[in-house]
Amino acid sequence: MVDFASLPIPVVPYRPVCRPGLGIALVSLSQLLTLTSQRFLATPHRLDFHQIMLVREGNGSYSVDSTPFECRAGTLLWTRPNQVVQSFPEASMEADIIMFTQAFPLQMGAHMGMLDDVLRPSHWQLRDDELAAFQRVLALLQEEFERPDQGLGEDLLKHLLAVVLLHIDQMCRQRHTESSPVTGDNGELFLRFRRELDRSYRTTRLVEDYATALSCSTRALARACREVAGTSTKNLIDARVALEARRLLVHTDLPITAIARQLGFSEVTNFGKFFIRRVNVTPGAFRRDSKVGGHL
Repeated sequence: MVDFASLPIPVVPYRPVCRPGLGIALVSLSQLLTLTSQRFLATPHRLDFHQIMLVREGNGSYSVDSTPFECRAGTLLWTRPNQVVQSFPEASMEADIIMFTQAFPLQMGAHMGMLDDVLRPSHWQLRDDELAAFQRVLALLQEEFERPDQGLGEDLLKHLLAVVLLHIDQMCRQRHTESSPVTGDNGELFLRFRRELDRSYRTTRLVEDYATALSCSTRALARACREVAGTSTKNLIDARVALEARRLLVHTDLPITAIARQLGFSEVTNFGKFFIRRVNVTPGAFRRDSKVGGHL
C-alpha cells in the first residue's frame, strides 16, 4: 500500500507571515507570489492546510488530484489538505486566498465533516448573484482579519470562517435543489460511511460490506448518501477508488498490474474496464497523457 505522505511530493506547511500563531491567514495571489515562485506552484505539491481561492481578475489554470480547472474572474477553488495540486496563474491573474488549519474552524458536526470531504466539489464558477453574495461574506472576514485583535479576534474569525464555509455549502445545495435538507441522523451516518470508505476502499467495493460495517441497512445508507451527496453509495465508493487510481498512476511508477492489486482488483483487465468507465480513458493512456500535461 502506498502512503502518499511518504511520496516525494513537497508538502507546504502552514506558516503564515502575517499574524503568526493564528490558524487562519488571508492573502492575495500577488502577495503569495512574493513568498514562492510560479515554478514551484506549477510542480505537484500538497498543502498541509485548507486553501480557498476566489479569482478576481485574469486567467489561469489549477489542478486538484490531476483534474484540471480553468480559472477566470468568479472562479472559486477549495483545496483540502494532502490533495495534490498544481497552479498556473497568468501574469494578469489576481485572487483572494483564505488559508486555515484543520483545527481552526468551529466544530459544526456533520456539516464540517461534509465540507472537509475530498470527494466533494473543489471548483465552482460563480454566477453574478453568487459572486456578489460570496464577496460580501469574504469582505467581512477580511475586515476582521486586518483589524487589531482586542481580545475576541480569534473567536470572531472562527465564526466568520464558519459563515464562509456554510455559505459554500448552501450554494452547493441551491445548485442541487432536488436535495432535501440534511438531517442529523443521515449526516452522521454519511460521515461514518466516509471514514469507513477511506479505511476500506482497497479491500471492498460492495455496498453491503459498508452497511454491515456501519450496522445499518443498505437502504438507510443509500438514503444518507443520496440526501447528503446527491448520489448513490456505489458511485461514492467507485469515485474514491478512481481518485486513488489517478493518484497512483500520476505520482508513482508502480506497474498498472500492481496498482490494480493494491486497489483490490484480482484481474488487471477488470481494473482497466473500471477505470475506462470512471475516467473515460485507459490507465496507460491516462499515465502517458499526465507526463505531457494532458491531465495536469
